[in-house]
Amino acid sequence: MASDLLKIISHIYPPSQYSGIRERVYELVSNYKANRYVKVDDRLTILFEDSVTVWFQIEETVFLEGVDDEKILNEAVRTYLPMIPSDNEVSMTLFVYIYNDNELRNLLPLYRGIEKSVFLEIDGQRINAIPIYPEDYGPNAQPRSIHYLKFREDGLDRKINNANEVRLVVTHNMVNKSVKLTIKQINALRNSIKRSQISWAI
Repeated sequence: MASDLLKIISHIYPPSQYSGIRERVYELVSNYKANRYVKVDDRLTILFEDSVTVWFQIEETVFLEGVDDEKILNEAVRTYLPMIPSDNEVSMTLFVYIYNDNELRNLLPLYRGIEKSVFLEIDGQRINAIPIYPEDYGPNAQPRSIHYLKFREDGLDRKINNANEVRLVVTHNMVNKSVKLTIKQINALRNSIKRSQISWAI
């Protein structure tokens, strides 16, 4: 499966071409992402991102536009490119599940600042997350239900490869949890396809 995915994501396709492989892509990417999700609690889930997951977002975004427009394609690539982890980086998307307008107005604001409360803990040592798009958190920014975050530290890839235990830690008034990653989830991190491995992302 990994070799099939690597072959597929080596190109960015316009919608007319992507439509022909979309069904197969859904199957491959769904299986690939399965061990990249970590459920923190009933409201919070994270997805560890890499070249495969970001490529999929690019293709789906452009496909929904429905036209073969190189400008739209290039803009999507520029927008999502920062989400692909480079060496010694781990990227993630944090989802806060909100189910109705009342929760949007009254519950979501209580999660403000959660982007500052996320850590990757490797054998007891914590690395704090930083926003991939800092401009999303300006003084007048509205509360967000989706946060794009990144962990960055010298030697991070080596630490993950040698780790005995990896945890995702959230220390926030609404969520105070430490979730131990399974060996499948750790291996998914270890096998992340980084930016340097994809020609269109370099």
